This record gives sequence, C-alpha cells and structure tokens, in this order.
Amino acid sequence: MITISRTRSDNPDFIELVRLLDVDLAQRDGADHSFYARFNKIDRIKHVVLAYENEKPL
Repeated sequence: MITISRTRSDNPDFIELVRLLDVDLAQRDGADHSFYARFNKIDRIKHVVLAYENEKPL
C-alpha cells in the first residue's frame, strides 16, 4: 500500500532520502560533485511530499 504525506524538510525520512540521493549524485557527478553540491541544500524548502510503501519512505 502506498500512502502520501505532506511534511517539511526537517522530516527525518526526507533528510535520509536526500542523503541517499546525494551519495548517488556524488558517484554520477564525479569530480564535478563539489560544484553541484553547493546548490543541493534543503534548509529553505518549506513543503515536502513523501510517498511511503508499507511505511517505508520511497
């Protein structure tokens, strides 16, 4: 079952998903990652929508 949740960027599930995305992007970006990483901040995001499948964040 998939559920949707409206939340904020300080949600621990959202933070963990962003961390995992950053790890993936670091591999894809290679040497350019430090350039792009400065734009990938979540502290100014006010509204977040998360999807969960069987209570696991997607």
